[in-house]
Amino acid sequence: MMLDESFEPLISWGLRMALSGTLPIIWGLATGRLGDAVWITLTAEAISWVEMKGSFAWRVRTLLTGAALAIDFSILGMLTGQNVWLSIAGMFVVAYLATLLKNIGDRASGLAICVYLMFIICNAYPEHHVTDIKHRLILIAIGAIWPVFVGIFISLLMPAEEPFRRQIALTWRAIGDLVETISKSGNDKSARGANGEVYVKENAVRAAIDSSYQFYRRMAHQVSEKDTSQYQLSLLRKTAGIVAVNVIAMGEEMEHIAVRELDEELRVKAATLFSAMREAVSRISVFVITLKPEEKLLAVSHINRLKKLTTLIAEYPLPDKEQQTRAIHRILQLTGRTIKLMESALQRVEHMGKDQPVFRSYSFLKTLFVLKPKYLLGSLRVLFNTTSFTTRYALRSAIAATIALFIFKWFNIDHGYWMPFSVMIVIQPYFGATFKKAIDRVVGTVLGGVAGSLLLHLPAGLHIKEGILFLTFVLMVYYAKKQYAVAAFVITLNLVLLFNLEKEYNDSLMITRALCTIGGALLAVVSGFALLPTWDKKWLPSHLADAVYCNYEYFVATFYSDTRITQWTRYKRSVESKNSNVFDSFNRYMEEPGKEKSEVYYDLITCNVRITRDLNNIHLEQDEKKVAQPVYGTAAQQAKIDECLALFNAVLKRLPWLKPAIKMDIREPGVATPFVLDDTQMISLEKLAIELRAMEEDMGK
Repeated sequence: MMLDESFEPLISWGLRMALSGTLPIIWGLATGRLGDAVWITLTAEAISWVEMKGSFAWRVRTLLTGAALAIDFSILGMLTGQNVWLSIAGMFVVAYLATLLKNIGDRASGLAICVYLMFIICNAYPEHHVTDIKHRLILIAIGAIWPVFVGIFISLLMPAEEPFRRQIALTWRAIGDLVETISKSGNDKSARGANGEVYVKENAVRAAIDSSYQFYRRMAHQVSEKDTSQYQLSLLRKTAGIVAVNVIAMGEEMEHIAVRELDEELRVKAATLFSAMREAVSRISVFVITLKPEEKLLAVSHINRLKKLTTLIAEYPLPDKEQQTRAIHRILQLTGRTIKLMESALQRVEHMGKDQPVFRSYSFLKTLFVLKPKYLLGSLRVLFNTTSFTTRYALRSAIAATIALFIFKWFNIDHGYWMPFSVMIVIQPYFGATFKKAIDRVVGTVLGGVAGSLLLHLPAGLHIKEGILFLTFVLMVYYAKKQYAVAAFVITLNLVLLFNLEKEYNDSLMITRALCTIGGALLAVVSGFALLPTWDKKWLPSHLADAVYCNYEYFVATFYSDTRITQWTRYKRSVESKNSNVFDSFNRYMEEPGKEKSEVYYDLITCNVRITRDLNNIHLEQDEKKVAQPVYGTAAQQAKIDECLALFNAVLKRLPWLKPAIKMDIREPGVATPFVLDDTQMISLEKLAIELRAMEEDMGK
């Protein structure tokens, strides 16, 4: 439990929200101003949903942005609340903007809550007199400033590089899960099932690396060596990426080994090898986040055990089958390289030095530059850099939320604001995700409403409701990313208690909330199906075409550059991200309602993933040679490379079938490859050619 909290600090996030939300309630109870305290708490709760990831500067900017958005859209809500048509216009703008924020990802999804929650609540409870409006704004401003103060105070106490280390540690942990999955893949009789599980874990590694780049964009070669911590951590992240490539290559070799046919002793040694590797990788992840010397000792111990197992397997009489023997030797070779990388990773952490708290390592002058205008302009560019996909999603959300608000306002439904609020929470970019979240939302909200209504029967003097309110702040954050149905239950319980601390219990409110939630969820589902729907049946071919062409660019950069590319991991990261997108799209496509799905897409996706792996393996082998000057291969080697190019070009000519508007720059032979391929690389090249032939054949179906 505590170890999971180190990787993903959900409980501490919940405690931050509880502290921000409960202290105003205590103040309200002590002073008899509970109504004012509720508005302070509501604002503080909205801003506390902002996830504090990234560096201290990231956190300060995000918290201040959340506070500004909460205040601005609270004002908009109050100004439009007395007029139905102004409310509708405001809801459309708010829902559109909030959806764009949600679509950016973790760094902005919390800001979306600040936008739509404060607008909807303030619009539902507008003030009519200038004095009352000023008083409300003061309460909201206090509620906005308080969680910012709490968040900055907590961030000042954290080690300066802890957020970056956490991102890297999550990558290493994902690699450990990948190793475990690969070790079990040999026991799966279904090749589709085994490969599918490996792809899922491979995507998880890719997602962890991509997440770190969201907050720490600079790569190792872009960081000055004088900035020791950032430089070593950037190299550590790069090391993790290369370890993942080695592990995936081991998984490919496992496909050539009939595990059940091996001697029992050799089978046990092989299983122990993967177990030791998983333990070593996992211990490195723990050491990266905790920096505890004992964790380093455990990691070193598992690495030494891995070395011994490698030696034992190498000395063991291997099976007579040439393909299996070659695969085992290749796994041992990759294991040896992985061991060196893991030892290098431990050294990187040591060279980073002691991680000082932010208040000691962040100078006042550096803090003043946190709010540079360029950051605001950059964020605005990202926000409004929309595609047809994000625009359709934003319009769908805006129209659905506007209809919900209109129903609430036009029929003057008591507590009817739950309807547009539910729409904004439930609606997702894809129909399948929207439907699932709608079910979770309805079940959680109804049960939470019932539980909250029952709790309101408790005598006020016992202060049990206030204690439960504190607990709900922690639990709703903890379950929001783990089990949304439970989170919906706790969120509903929280809001029921918050808005009824000073009011008498009313049975009709429970029924109204439940009906409004069901109505909002139903409206979100219907809009996802009928209003500017996004079906992966349409988008999957486009994602696939982009991934194939990105692989083509990787291939051309590898073999047809004047000099060997040294920053090949940049191409690797780009194409793997697109492979991840198309794989996710395929999974959604298979879950969509409709006729029987085409399996050809799966075959094309797996071919493309294998091409990426073959290119990665070629670069891994080349890095081992440490050749500085270009050395050109034989005519036979170049002929094989040109053959692969011709096959790739044939595949590209079929891409308009997948994406008619795709733009391509088709390369012709003419530049000799500036490095010599060894036998292992030639095998990878041969496998690449096989995948290209299979891909061309599948595209012709």
